[in-house]
Amino acid sequence: MSRESLKRAKESVFLLEKYYRLGWLERKYLVNCKYIQPYSAEDRLLIGKRLYNDFVAWQKGARLTRDYDEIYVDVSPAVTRDMHEGYSAERFRHAIGRLSKNLLPIVYRIVLEEKEIKAPTKMSAREKLYFNDEVKGMLCRGLDELIKYRHR
Repeated sequence: MSRESLKRAKESVFLLEKYYRLGWLERKYLVNCKYIQPYSAEDRLLIGKRLYNDFVAWQKGARLTRDYDEIYVDVSPAVTRDMHEGYSAERFRHAIGRLSKNLLPIVYRIVLEEKEIKAPTKMSAREKLYFNDEVKGMLCRGLDELIKYRHR
């Protein structure tokens, strides 16, 4: 992880907060012929922050794993990933596993990589609006799935 990502984690200012201020996380979507918003924008922002913090903890724990290619001669217990990662890394792995496969790239790119998903330049203005609206919807659905998973 780069120093810039760690700096953003400490400052707690990232792309999802920008989208929250722009109103992206207040998106309603169609379910059973009704437009609903099952969770508030604040809930979606909070779950995104939790996922990001768990991701940072997972990154730290991944560096402390044992190298099994190296030969050890002492009889001390093996240092495993579980000893160092803790609960937040475990929560991250389970949460990512619970996301739908079509929503995972959107949530991963916006929340964890903090990169915007931009429409291709060859699109017309109307197509770009539809594209952005679809990205908003997929982001909100992905965050809603994470909220459902965390509240079980």
